[in-house]
Amino acid sequence: MTRRARSDDGLVTAELATIAPLGIAFAVLLLWVVSWGHTQVQLTDAARETARLVARGESIPTAEAVAREQLPDDAAIEVVERDGLVTVTVSAHTGLPGAFSDIASREVEATAVAASEQS
Repeated sequence: MTRRARSDDGLVTAELATIAPLGIAFAVLLLWVVSWGHTQVQLTDAARETARLVARGESIPTAEAVAREQLPDDAAIEVVERDGLVTVTVSAHTGLPGAFSDIASREVEATAVAASEQS
């Protein structure tokens, strides 16, 4: 029995060393997905709010200033008024938060449309 117990020494350490990188990779992937989802929600909210404000008669610069309060710094806003409709498209880059922001970076966008309430 003593001989068998010695052959199992370090087995848990070896298994942990094998599994740990997968756990870390999964955690990083999960962090990226949460970051992407958070940015997408910010863009959607800002696009909707900007379209609503412009449709109600606010000036485009004022509406864009309100949207910028909710958006990441590198976000781009495009407002188009045509045929009684206001279309707002907001886009930004998203990646891992912090020092790893360039890893898995991609551009996401959201579009909102509102009918103009001006007569």
